[in-house]
Amino acid sequence: MPGDGDDDRSVDEGRADGADGAPEDPRAGWPADERALLEAFERLAPQGSLRWNFDDALRRLDEPTGTPARSSPWGGLPADLWERGRSTRATERVLGDVVKIVAQDLSEYTDRAVAESSRLGEDAVDELRRTTLDALRFLSARMDRLERAADPLGIAVGELGPDAPDTAAWAGSVTGWVGTGGGPPVVVGELGDLGLVRALVGAGVGVDAVDPRGAAVWAAGAEVTASDGAVTIALDEVADHLRTLTSGSRRAVVLSGCVDRASLAAKVELVDEAVRVVGPGGTVVVLVTEQAVWDAGLGPVTADLLPGRPLHPDTWRVVLAHRGAPGAAWEAPDRGSVHAVVAEVGG
Repeated sequence: MPGDGDDDRSVDEGRADGADGAPEDPRAGWPADERALLEAFERLAPQGSLRWNFDDALRRLDEPTGTPARSSPWGGLPADLWERGRSTRATERVLGDVVKIVAQDLSEYTDRAVAESSRLGEDAVDELRRTTLDALRFLSARMDRLERAADPLGIAVGELGPDAPDTAAWAGSVTGWVGTGGGPPVVVGELGDLGLVRALVGAGVGVDAVDPRGAAVWAAGAEVTASDGAVTIALDEVADHLRTLTSGSRRAVVLSGCVDRASLAAKVELVDEAVRVVGPGGTVVVLVTEQAVWDAGLGPVTADLLPGRPLHPDTWRVVLAHRGAPGAAWEAPDRGSVHAVVAEVGG
């Protein structure tokens, strides 16, 4: 572009630093008409330019099939290109031949690239959608098989019994373990004979009572008034109810009944939710029936179909320690067949 003689500047000279230390534009000393023509060609360069829609075509790979194309046809040469060319004193024929050939080739290439990118993008999204749906169908089928294997009959535990354990002997002790007076409520699940609920309410403790058996809930509702807001009674599985509570929102959780008949996985889930709900410093109390007494009191159908049986108190201590409540104490009963395992949740 620069001519011979004085216009033939060296690379070193073109890169000389300016007064502020920044590199000078190597074209700073070129005639204005030469710089204008070069700038016109640079505006036609496709590298990294949104004018050529390469970025738009790539973005369309991530869009759902059927999304209208956001790419537009090539807009042609800049309107002032010919005037800029004439200012260089180049003939229109020479300039036109060069620019038109370059522009036509680039336009055709860009149109093909945009069209091909769009087609590939739609194909890729379609394939991704099909693959995802196939994976979900496969996962659903696997889950159905696992559920059928774990519970082929689908019989609700409440239909099988057994009777609620007698937890009245622990009413006074539980009040001492969880504290008295105001503050966060205590979850009692299940209701049992209401002895625990009565003792806690009498000590000024709010109670969140839960039981999956309608008869127990209706009886509790008839006996326990909630006029002072101290007691709420929910008809629900204890684990399901615990999942609805905010972490650290209860001072203690007392589990009975459900922990005897649940499967091992369900027992662990109950402990996990109880530990989460009470948070660090809270108390988890597990009231568990003696295994021999439990086995002797079940009919054959209930014994055969229940998902689980009581764990030994020492086993409960291991489970609690493993799930965030170490140092659990085993308290043997003075009377009855229900033992207590008491643990404080660690930090």
